Amino acid sequence: MSDILQIGASGVLNYGKAIDVIGENVSNASTAGYARRDVSLVEAPNGGSGILGLNQVSGNGVTTQSVTRAWDGFAATHVRNTASDAGEASAVSRWMSSAETALNSGDTGTDSELTSFFTSLTTLASNPTNATQQAASISALNDSAKAISYSASNLKNVSDGIKDEADGSVSVINSDLKTLAKVNAAIIRTPSGTDSAAGLADQRDQLLDDLSSKIGINADIASNGTVKITLSGTSNGQTLLSSTAAGQMAGSFTASMDSSGKLTIGVKDALNSNNNRDMSNSAGGSLSGLVTVASTVADERSSLNSAASDFVTQVNTWNSQGTTPSGAAGGDLLTITDGDATTIATTTSDGSKIASANSSSPNGNLQNVSSALRGSNGIEANYATLVSNNAQATSSATTNATNTKNLYDTAAKTRDSLSGVDLSTEAAQLLRYQQAYNASAKILQTAQTTMQAILELF
Repeated sequence: MSDILQIGASGVLNYGKAIDVIGENVSNASTAGYARRDVSLVEAPNGGSGILGLNQVSGNGVTTQSVTRAWDGFAATHVRNTASDAGEASAVSRWMSSAETALNSGDTGTDSELTSFFTSLTTLASNPTNATQQAASISALNDSAKAISYSASNLKNVSDGIKDEADGSVSVINSDLKTLAKVNAAIIRTPSGTDSAAGLADQRDQLLDDLSSKIGINADIASNGTVKITLSGTSNGQTLLSSTAAGQMAGSFTASMDSSGKLTIGVKDALNSNNNRDMSNSAGGSLSGLVTVASTVADERSSLNSAASDFVTQVNTWNSQGTTPSGAAGGDLLTITDGDATTIATTTSDGSKIASANSSSPNGNLQNVSSALRGSNGIEANYATLVSNNAQATSSATTNATNTKNLYDTAAKTRDSLSGVDLSTEAAQLLRYQQAYNASAKILQTAQTTMQAILELF
């Protein structure tokens, strides 16, 4: 009789546990980072020999061997690798698009303002002493200078935005590493095969997913569930978190940007804060993308500074070679400070300062505008090259971002198909466990009825 009670009780207890796990799965079907739980039920160990040493025929019911996560380590690694590539490509694409907007090209953009200035000089050449047209030309030059300065300021803002994102990413990365160190320590203290262990593994893998979009990582998961993290882009596998020293980070990330807009990513040694390794070329993930695009934007800012400086020199040189309608030598019309395009400005609002004449005719200097200012080294050509190069790079970055995102989505879908919750399957499992639970309850009820009947005989 005690065997029947044991068998029934074990069924009620363990099938009830299985039903609880099904409920957990169903409740978390849409929870990000949740891996389906599977209950492993096995026959309970036999109680040994029966009366007179004969082998006992009946068993002791059922027991829960473990609660495991439906997880594929290879699929998870593939997701992390593709997430790193997608994060890098996305960062480049987003900020290249921002740079494209910053360059302010188009019908009302910087290049259009430059063309309007040269058009105004052509009009002025037909009547070089016309005060209205002189004012229009100097105003057009002022608008061109403002447009160049505006574009340069916008590009600097892009650099600042890249730095802000890098700072934010570094903060999240370091926070994730600290949390993972705590998770490692908690995993060591938690018995394997339990709900708590599965929950910690979910947290660990979700943190790894978050990290992998920002940096390229190798995640080596030990048999006890703790994880060691190294940078995938380094030849010696720069260690960020050790699984053998639970709770201890090996290094933390830093981000810095110089005045030109070049971004540097470092890893500071946890034991020696003065040891800050440059990981700019090996960080991986969105951080590598930010390093790449920061360098591109810095080069564009440098090109625009050079183009603006050349424009100032060319316009001032051209004006100095002529005379104004009053007969005075032409002076500087533009100024720039330290070659910084954000500072370009006109020196005067007086259109009569434009040196339209030369020794040949009253409009002779204006007739030299095209050869002096609009050649292959002129501001229009230089700006068009800058805009064209950026557009090509942006197009390539957008395509790469789309392709890497598709690869990531495919990898994530494959992983989720292996570890996600299918409600139809869970419903079938629930019905199965409910029937087993009810049958076990019937066994208990029968045992109790039989026991009561026996007691009533006395």
